[in-house]
Amino acid sequence: MAVQGDGGKVQPGQSQPYPAQRLPGHPGGRTAQHGPWAVPPAVPPAPPHPVTGLGNWTAGLLAGAAGLHVVGGLLMLLDAGPAAVVVLGLTSLWLVPCAVLVIVWLYRVRANVDHLDPYRWAGPRRLAKGWAIGSWFVPVGFLWLPLQVVLDVWWGTAEPRRERRGRTPVLIVAWWACWLLSWFTGFRLTHTVKEFGGNTFESHSVNVFPGNSLLSAPFAAAAAVLLLLLVRRVTTRQATRLVG
Repeated sequence: MAVQGDGGKVQPGQSQPYPAQRLPGHPGGRTAQHGPWAVPPAVPPAPPHPVTGLGNWTAGLLAGAAGLHVVGGLLMLLDAGPAAVVVLGLTSLWLVPCAVLVIVWLYRVRANVDHLDPYRWAGPRRLAKGWAIGSWFVPVGFLWLPLQVVLDVWWGTAEPRRERRGRTPVLIVAWWACWLLSWFTGFRLTHTVKEFGGNTFESHSVNVFPGNSLLSAPFAAAAAVLLLLLVRRVTTRQATRLVG
């Protein structure tokens, strides 16, 4: 036991009978609210994104894209050249807003995964949520990076105690395979002959586009339908879990 001298002060070399109380604002004390060691308040996470309306619009545009691919393929099969060209032009215009909505939808559902699975019970994320947009614009990388984002969304959206990360779902495999095949078979050679001033000019061009050929159209239509099913399933699951 420590012996106190005059005035109740502890003599040098002697221990204090009770530990000194550490005051707030000191590095060794309680969490400081003010002063140089003040700890800033935690930033609350952004609220989850509503996806039901966006998912419905995305599914609707995908259904229209699938229909245009089917019509275009039938016209090419019937060798209806001018009509097929018109439908291909309409398809290319239709796919612009369709692609925009798909990318926005994918970003939102990927951001929601951080709320639905904050402790990553479904496993580590392959890519950050920003890749839901950027992965589509990486040269060569667009062949597999978007697939990684979709897989993160799928497993992060699933019930953590009912479904574990395992084999890649057949729906996602089929969609991505059809999507790639629609690109690899979407080559179309255009041959144009023009006469000017008694001279004949020929031009050749190669266009690569999903559904741009008779072989590519079925794959493009199938990819649109499968992606539609994927969008509906993920949207329904997230809406149910966010409400619950």
